[in-house]
Amino acid sequence: MGSPPEAYPAWVKTTKEVQQHFRSDVSTGLSSEEIGIRREKYGYNELSKEPSTPLWRLILDQFDDTLVKILLMSAVVSFVLAIFEDHDEEGLKGFIEPFVILLILVLNAAVGVWQESNAEAALEALKDLQGETARVIRGGKMISDLPARDLVPGDVVELHAGDKVPADVRVLTLRTATVRAEQSSLTGESVAVQKISNAVSDPNCEIQAKENMLFSGTAIANGTVIGMVVATGMETEIGKIQSQIQDAANEDSETPLKKKLNQFGEMLAQVIFWICVVVWLINYPNYMSFQLLPNLPFPCPDPATIKINWAKAVYYLKIAVALAVAAIPEGLPAVITTCLALGTRTMAKQNAIVRKLPSVETLGCTTVICSDKTGTLTTNQMSVVQLCQMIGPAAMQTWAVSGHTYNPSDGIVVSLRCLDHSLEAIAEVCAVCNEAVIEYKAGTFKAVGAPTEAALKVLVEKLGVMDASTTKALATKRAQSPEDHPEPVSKVYNKKLPTLALLEFDRDRKSMSVLCKQESGGPNILLVKGAAECVLERCNRVLLSDGKIEPLTEAGRKAVLADVERMAEGALRCLAFARKADLPTPLSNYDGTDKHAAHALLADPAKYSEIESNLVFCGLAALQDPPRPEVAPAIKRCRQAGIRVIVITGDNKSTAEAICRKIGVFGNSEDLQGKSMTGREFSNFSRERQIQMLRGRGGRCFSRAEPKHKQDIVRLLKELGEVAAMTGDGVNDAPALKLADIGIAMGITGTEVAKEASDMVLADDNFSSIVAAVAEGRSIYNNMKAFIRYMISSNIGEVASIFLTAALGLPENLIPVQLLWVNLVTDGPPATALGFNKADPDIMEKPPRKSDEMLITPWVFFRYVIIGTYVGVATIGAFVSWYMYESFLGIDLSGDGHSTVTWDQLTHWHDCPSWTGFEAKSYTAGGATISFSNPCDYFTTGKAKACTLALSVIVVIEMFNALNALSEDASLFTMPPWTNPWLLVAIVISVSLHCVILYIPFLAGIFSIVPLSVNEWLLVIAWSAPVMFLDEILKALGRSFFGVQKIKID
Repeated sequence: MGSPPEAYPAWVKTTKEVQQHFRSDVSTGLSSEEIGIRREKYGYNELSKEPSTPLWRLILDQFDDTLVKILLMSAVVSFVLAIFEDHDEEGLKGFIEPFVILLILVLNAAVGVWQESNAEAALEALKDLQGETARVIRGGKMISDLPARDLVPGDVVELHAGDKVPADVRVLTLRTATVRAEQSSLTGESVAVQKISNAVSDPNCEIQAKENMLFSGTAIANGTVIGMVVATGMETEIGKIQSQIQDAANEDSETPLKKKLNQFGEMLAQVIFWICVVVWLINYPNYMSFQLLPNLPFPCPDPATIKINWAKAVYYLKIAVALAVAAIPEGLPAVITTCLALGTRTMAKQNAIVRKLPSVETLGCTTVICSDKTGTLTTNQMSVVQLCQMIGPAAMQTWAVSGHTYNPSDGIVVSLRCLDHSLEAIAEVCAVCNEAVIEYKAGTFKAVGAPTEAALKVLVEKLGVMDASTTKALATKRAQSPEDHPEPVSKVYNKKLPTLALLEFDRDRKSMSVLCKQESGGPNILLVKGAAECVLERCNRVLLSDGKIEPLTEAGRKAVLADVERMAEGALRCLAFARKADLPTPLSNYDGTDKHAAHALLADPAKYSEIESNLVFCGLAALQDPPRPEVAPAIKRCRQAGIRVIVITGDNKSTAEAICRKIGVFGNSEDLQGKSMTGREFSNFSRERQIQMLRGRGGRCFSRAEPKHKQDIVRLLKELGEVAAMTGDGVNDAPALKLADIGIAMGITGTEVAKEASDMVLADDNFSSIVAAVAEGRSIYNNMKAFIRYMISSNIGEVASIFLTAALGLPENLIPVQLLWVNLVTDGPPATALGFNKADPDIMEKPPRKSDEMLITPWVFFRYVIIGTYVGVATIGAFVSWYMYESFLGIDLSGDGHSTVTWDQLTHWHDCPSWTGFEAKSYTAGGATISFSNPCDYFTTGKAKACTLALSVIVVIEMFNALNALSEDASLFTMPPWTNPWLLVAIVISVSLHCVILYIPFLAGIFSIVPLSVNEWLLVIAWSAPVMFLDEILKALGRSFFGVQKIKID
């Protein structure tokens, strides 16, 4: 038995050597005994499947997040305290907080499991590409429907036009003159590739150069071929791609946002832990007493005298837990998810469909876009851009042709008024010597057949016929009924010259022709088109514009070749057109029947060169897959935004470079040394040279790139700290799409494999949609910073309030369930509405932010601390104002009849039982009376009004903070609240929700609050409003000293 098929370079071996190596014969195939042996060695011809992640593992992974762990710990501690506390909260009230937190975590986990359960769909889509059955010769007999999974190396298969190639196959024999394979999804080549049976000389050549190989998952475009299976299953090229997808998935790194949130969560955990410890310890005199050991140089408690009041210790532990709840932004994960989801809707309207939510934010810090050429930067619709005819024995005239789609009305032959004889002859060849058709479906003109031939059909419609009025009538006919008459001009020519025989294209003569009958009478005529140099070589005459046929002189030949060279320099594909009206007998009178004498001549491909000799040259056409008109402005926007564009394509180098110059990746006269190369050239560089080449400024172009080259480039870019977006549509792109920070698949031309491996799908296959998505990603990140700034500043305020309460010895003014309500419900709508902030006009004039940029900069953190400290002071201020004053800032607070106390009494309320003569009156709240039998209960159950004021101050201040968060630095005078009407609606909703729990007795009881009077609301506003003026001062300082400056991009 031979060596494993992947180690055997079948493409460099002759057909005889291949058969000898695999001990198989083209006529008999393998025996049944040999098949069993090989099946045991090579296994079945199918792609392997990695074991799926069990459900329990997916669920567990959702809790492997710092912020989630903090929430989980908070819920557990709250639950334990609710069990062991002194039942001063009625019924199940103490369990509300842990229950709500756990509910949030369960919902987050459910969403995560749902997303990840679809992660391996790309590998399943690969399996759909493999052929289901195959025609196989075994034991000298043809099996027409052998399951493809049963193939083994050495099997002889027969493939016809339309068949899907079931394994990697070495071509042995061509049964037709030509065989072409459609392998664009694997190699990126835009046209079907002609196959040969001869050996290739280079054992290390690219996939595109293996012209004698057929690859699993590709399809036969035309012809019939006999070949030998040389690789199956995971050893095929498509199997190697699956392995690369799996490797790329294992390398999948966290998104910049997740990294930042994890860093923030870790920092938050440390801060929360130490603040909780400090808050609990500084209150030790309230729950612990002891005597100091004598005769020591430092104070040390005597262990024998330590006494702990466990009830009070638990009370202050509850305060510490409340502080933890205050510090944790419970609503942050939900608001981030909502903001990203809103971003995906906006992007979908711009034809960018986001499959993975974190990708929305990652787009905003993209520094490099690695783009495929065909279909993304170009239209993937071949079109004729130039037309050349001879107007004299050595004089050429060039016509520009506009339009870049298959819609004939999309362009014209510029400045052409009517056809002359040579242009009519060109139109005849393009229309009749052509196997493609143009059709109109779903509101779009589409090509059926080879793109090059379809482009020639479009040219015919633009040229029209000799009679201008007839041309106009035909155009009107097409416009009025495109479904029925998509190509009326071509129909006229086909009716004028019905085809009798087709002389197929082959790689030796590089041309094709048709033998036509002339409806007007006369002998048959031969119409020829093909590669310019090859067709011109067989021409000895030329058709001039006035209809005269003149000898093709050496000067005339040089004039034609000069135009051909000019087109080649512009990376245009050049075709020549010729005809022959003086055919010899029997071709001149061939009637299309197999009994005619000319039939045998036309059935022999070896005679085609002789038939296509002594031709009359008609003209030239230059074709290209033109750049999309909107791509060049998009590239310019990328340059302004500091985003580099790297083109990675399977196409040839000259074509790729020409397109890059046209769209602005390179300048028209820019030296491309070290900036443009083939994938193979790049892979041969040392690692240092590769890094140096990628690190430079400006665009880059990699041509003839294979899947491995794309992965290597993306991997190196990520190592250099770049955030890389990678576009692709084929199977060969899937590993790189999976590996990139943002994988972007094409929605129209993209394979299912590419789409499943991607993070985003372009509905219109348009590069400009990527740039629009990047702009949206930047905007979303700015909005996320706005609501994170809003939520964290509010949380710092809550922490400051609780910390100051504990430090000053005041009664607890905010309980955990109140803080949970604020963080989840009243904060949620404004934070979500901040996601609707409009993008800054200059958002694409700034360089991309670094992926490791701090989510909270030192200056922003300082602002949080200042604002948060004021929130804490204001909350305590409202709490203390009610206890200490009957009138505050001219606001009468005596209407409810409450008793006032001194500052000393309020800060030493635990000593109340030892006070003599202390009395506290009952007071009113709404329609209820708050009374207490023990005067000291005035500081526990009697604090409901003061707690309500503190909670209301928190809520109102956070509404003002939401307005402040409209912009990080811009004043409210330059960015007024109505710039985001959704925020105003959200503020109304949040205040309304607060009023709901305030004025509905059942809910007020749950949250331990009471209704407020008008004067009490004035007190709330008096303490809350100054935060707006404070933040305006801080913004002004930020603009002056810490503002982000635009960076001019060359």
